[in-house]
Amino acid sequence: MNNKDRINFLIDQHSRLDTSTTELESKLTLRPNDSVLAQNLVELKRKKLSVKDELTELERSEANAQETFDFQEHY
Repeated sequence: MNNKDRINFLIDQHSRLDTSTTELESKLTLRPNDSVLAQNLVELKRKKLSVKDELTELERSEANAQETFDFQEHY
């Protein structure tokens, strides 16, 4: 999988995790003492952050690759 495909995959995954965390947060407001639900929410947020970190790193490396320019080839 190339970087652009991986970036698109991670964007989709992050979006799905965001939706899931929002749903769990809503459920947790109805059942604030549900420790299993709270633990699941914490785990989802960790996964979401991990995906976001990887996505940010890939986007930076992709941007750096596009900015790399060999001036020696043009002289």
